[in-house]
Amino acid sequence: MGKPQRQAVIGVLISAALVLSFVAMTAAVVMVSLPVFAYAVAISYAADLLLHTAESSTLDRLRDSRFGLTIRFLIRQFLLLALCGAMIDLDSFVVQMTSVGLLLLFVLQLVYGALLKRVRSERAALPFTTRGLDLEALGIRRLPHPFLMSKHVRKMLHLDVPLVAGAIGTIATDNWQYVTFGGIASVWLAFLAVLVLLPGARNALILPTPDDAMGELNWQLAQYRPQVALYFTFAAVSKDFMYQVNMWLESLEEMELRPVIVLRERATLRFLDATSVPVICVPKAENLARVEMPELRVALYPGNAGKNVHMLQRHEVKHVFIGHGDSDKLASSNRVSKVFDEIWVAGRAGRDRYERIKHAVSSHQIVEVGRPQLMPLRRWTGQVADETPTVIYAPTWEGWTDDACYTSVIPAGEHLIRTLLGHERRLRIIYKPHPLTGTRSPAAAAAHRRIIALLQDDNARRFGRKVMDSKTATRRLARIDKRLAALQERGVRSRYPDLTEDERTTRIRKFRDQAGSLYWDSLPADAHHVVTERVPTLYDCFNHSDLLIGDMSSVVSDFVATRKPYAIFNLEGLPDAEFRNEQRTAYASYLLDSECNGLEMALDAMLSRDQDVMAPYREQLKEYLLGPDHPPSTVRFAQAANDLYLRGLRDFPVEYTAQEAPESQPHQPA
Repeated sequence: MGKPQRQAVIGVLISAALVLSFVAMTAAVVMVSLPVFAYAVAISYAADLLLHTAESSTLDRLRDSRFGLTIRFLIRQFLLLALCGAMIDLDSFVVQMTSVGLLLLFVLQLVYGALLKRVRSERAALPFTTRGLDLEALGIRRLPHPFLMSKHVRKMLHLDVPLVAGAIGTIATDNWQYVTFGGIASVWLAFLAVLVLLPGARNALILPTPDDAMGELNWQLAQYRPQVALYFTFAAVSKDFMYQVNMWLESLEEMELRPVIVLRERATLRFLDATSVPVICVPKAENLARVEMPELRVALYPGNAGKNVHMLQRHEVKHVFIGHGDSDKLASSNRVSKVFDEIWVAGRAGRDRYERIKHAVSSHQIVEVGRPQLMPLRRWTGQVADETPTVIYAPTWEGWTDDACYTSVIPAGEHLIRTLLGHERRLRIIYKPHPLTGTRSPAAAAAHRRIIALLQDDNARRFGRKVMDSKTATRRLARIDKRLAALQERGVRSRYPDLTEDERTTRIRKFRDQAGSLYWDSLPADAHHVVTERVPTLYDCFNHSDLLIGDMSSVVSDFVATRKPYAIFNLEGLPDAEFRNEQRTAYASYLLDSECNGLEMALDAMLSRDQDVMAPYREQLKEYLLGPDHPPSTVRFAQAANDLYLRGLRDFPVEYTAQEAPESQPHQPA
């Protein structure tokens, strides 16, 4: 049984214990049995703690079943009062003391929650959030300490433990002191929590007016004078979508122009990677319209989204769709892209995709700039790098609808892994699924879990369970994670308050490189890998692989830069020639069907250069998909931005008076 399956089973067992504990409490009230009630209460608290500590998915099911955290605490408290009435008397001291204690505790919990809600609502009313710009003049204070805000409902609810324990103790011994001191402890702790929160909440509510805030932001932008912006918005904010922005950060930093990042959802800042580029997040369209960037002449868009129109309305700016990877999916040649002044693609393949859309995009709109992100990829030498050949299986996800299911995970993924594991030559497998795999389709989620279980079970059979949880590596990675968390913390409570964003970014990337090296060194050389976190990166996985098996996606296009052999699933069962004609990335690919026929040919190509009949075609395809090696794509990308910026200046010159001209130095590439 794989680790995810074990965790799911453990979560179900703990949830069952939690539910049964409430059944036992109810039975104890009916039977008027204090010992049963006391044991059931202890089990219910322990099960709740375990479920939340493990962040079990069963918590969502409990909440959806109207048995959420707050309901559970209320039921426990009512059952306690019912037991008091059944065993003693409703007019007894213990019932009165428990009732008063619970009432006061409820009031203090309400006050605590109301304070935090007020702080969050007022802060959300600020017209923008920034990173990398000096806005100290606004006097915006930090939010209360994260301990006071994070999971505050659960923390405040658990303050009833002393009161509940005291009431049970008084019922058992008839000693009034237990419920009295237990009630005092619960109420005092809740009152203390409110007192501790109050100063931080009051400071957090000292905010500038929207007009003052916008004025200061525009003054700071006037000093920086941004010339090119990366604009991103997405309705479903998630770390799984932010790769669309994060992949372009280093390319922005290397530009000669002065870049700025414009986001529209505050939550995206949590998932934005470290960067030296200034960032502004402006949720409301009317506030974005008030942001003044007089020298801005180029806006880059990684995605097509409805709120792009709020930036597209700036007529003095040249708008460019850069996407988030080239592939043969429909998203890589969308008719909507005609609204942009230019569309930047990696190579001739991208141009051909758009030219197939009749009367939508003109040829002069398309500019070939390469893929700057692929510079770190190591080129194929013609032979496997290590004693154990490595196959990376990197399928795409199931898509937004069932009309076009792009992923091979459902029909072929499990069979592929079983076939690779049973191969006569021992192979190392890296499973690197798309971040959204299984988020929409239960079938994809189930197949994904089965693939992980197969790889983990094979590792356990060959190396023992310890291969999945190396204690030394876990401790070292945990230390790196703590350092990264400290570096990513900004503001007055940061351990590194004096670091500039440039210095902070350099340190974060250094630690991430260390984490990547540690990841590979911490496991046996031929152990399988399931990669679902940020470390190691996709391109790091490419450099540790000898053969890619994937689907129709930008992952395959990027892998072509290595010139290593690769295979693509032809799930529709089209004739090979027709499939290669429709899917340009399949031109130099070995093709597999849902039964994995064709896999042996791909493996032979990996193991023997003489058997690699597609090698010359990969050389041709690389230039067709990604453009020439010289000049490098980083140079072509920056040059395209420079050329478009100069065109924008010619169309809409920037005129400053002597008094208005800001004094600032030109942007220096990182």
